[in-house]
Amino acid sequence: MIKGTHKYLAAAALIACSFGSQAFAQGAQGCIVLKSIAEVAKEVVDAKGVKTVTMVVADKVVPGVEVTWTVTANNVCKQPSEKVTINNAVPAHMTYVASSAFGAGSDITFSLDGAKFGTPDQLTVQENGATRAALAAEYKHIRWVFKDSLQPGSTAVARFRAVLN
Repeated sequence: MIKGTHKYLAAAALIACSFGSQAFAQGAQGCIVLKSIAEVAKEVVDAKGVKTVTMVVADKVVPGVEVTWTVTANNVCKQPSEKVTINNAVPAHMTYVASSAFGAGSDITFSLDGAKFGTPDQLTVQENGATRAALAAEYKHIRWVFKDSLQPGSTAVARFRAVLN
């Protein structure tokens, strides 16, 4: 029964993140179309016995497997979109991998609650009456704010990794 539960949780986590992204384009509402994809590393051996690692769509994930999430934001309008922002929740039953968030040309912040975002050195947690720095494993949301306008037909890419618990 537990094995079946893990498969269900993995599928639910993959589905949750697929719908968990939101994009905001200041001044050009409705111009940003998002697409999320979950991938895992797979070792492939060619005919000569050479091993390489390639990324494949994550159709089934078991606990302990690291998933790479990629969110693309495409500007489908005829004018540039300013301050494109992607907010993405770390999927339920997954733990964010420290320092894995990436987005060329973006400022990346994190949140413990989905409301207050900050850089890692700004996030704190109250524990046993004391304040301590938040751990990357405690991040529940990631935000990418792209510095440059997203030109018509252009795509911005945000990426992070998380492990299924």
